[in-house]
Amino acid sequence: MAWRDTWNKACRWSNIWLSQFRIVGLQNRRPGVDNACGIAVIKIDAIGDFLIWLDSASQYKLIYPKQQITLVCNTACAEIAGSTGFFDEIIPIQSRRFESDNRYKREIWDSFRDKNFHTLLQTAYSRTIDMDLLAMNIPAKEKIAFAADESRVNLSRYMAFKNIRRKLDMVYDRLIPSGGENLMELERNAVFIRGLGRDFQAGYPSLPRMQVRRGVIPPKPYVVIFPGASSGKKMWPIERYAKVGGYIVSEKGMDIYLCGGENESYLYGQFVETMEQPQYRDRVHDLFGKTTLSELAEIIRSASLLIGNDTSGIHFAAAVNTRGICIFGEFAYGRFLPYRCERDCRDHEPIIVCSASKACAGCAYGSITSDCKEHLLRTGRYQCMDDVSAEQVISEI
Repeated sequence: MAWRDTWNKACRWSNIWLSQFRIVGLQNRRPGVDNACGIAVIKIDAIGDFLIWLDSASQYKLIYPKQQITLVCNTACAEIAGSTGFFDEIIPIQSRRFESDNRYKREIWDSFRDKNFHTLLQTAYSRTIDMDLLAMNIPAKEKIAFAADESRVNLSRYMAFKNIRRKLDMVYDRLIPSGGENLMELERNAVFIRGLGRDFQAGYPSLPRMQVRRGVIPPKPYVVIFPGASSGKKMWPIERYAKVGGYIVSEKGMDIYLCGGENESYLYGQFVETMEQPQYRDRVHDLFGKTTLSELAEIIRSASLLIGNDTSGIHFAAAVNTRGICIFGEFAYGRFLPYRCERDCRDHEPIIVCSASKACAGCAYGSITSDCKEHLLRTGRYQCMDDVSAEQVISEI
């Protein structure tokens, strides 16, 4: 398993490095007609980023009231996008395949060849090279983007040559200043909307109620736990989740529903095996990969609480107004969590962040300490994740 993770990481780094050279020989496509109309909005980020973005996405129809809004998004987010009513057309892209499969990448580029838009909006702050190449291949009279994130968080841009970064910026007719590093993503998305000329303040995202199959919602009361993450470095130890789960069942009388992707289903076995109270194991239920995103959203909406790492589940909780507790490493503290809003702020914060409050917080924008590097090599996790205790999370419950 370790060699496979290392191989996948090496392939990702290699692909990121080589992708910058694909700009050679490509042309910045413009419409083939004078009366091009419609707005193309690019948002091919992962589910969590997409959920945070929904608050500002509500503004595009107000900014362009007479134009058709076409969203180009991650296939995983298409179902959510369709439920909002914010877009007239949705074009899904398999983002992971788009990053790694050159043939698929060119198929996507070619699929836009005969489309003609008036305005293209590249909405991501951490613009990857592949995002910029996609914008280059979508014909539009005007192309607008954020001035890109140049930090180590945006590995795609960080690894590219300066002259390549400059050429990628030249794809766009206008770059909107990003507002600096110290913004929560809700606030940053609001900066983009204001850059388009609309007076807008950031609020919490809100996901409308969706239709689901009868019997999908578990009987109340229950707690949802998301023990997985996009990277093992950001995963709190499963035995601590099990300790917290045992407390919820024994002291609060609630069942536990473990959720996440199908590839994380192995965590269910680890969770129940490490529970200190074996008599409660039948109160823990496996929902890994067994729901659609709509069903997952409604399961979270009906839950008493959601506990998880920095992953899509936490942002679903915020979007459906379910209280959440996030065990959060401090490598990019402040950008995606804790939540901050500028308007219609609720009486309570939607997500409580449990962190280690270490002096080295924000290492994603600087350098990782030698102690953390050693800890990463030994455990596969950031030190700040391991420094959050089960008792700390239980006290927040």
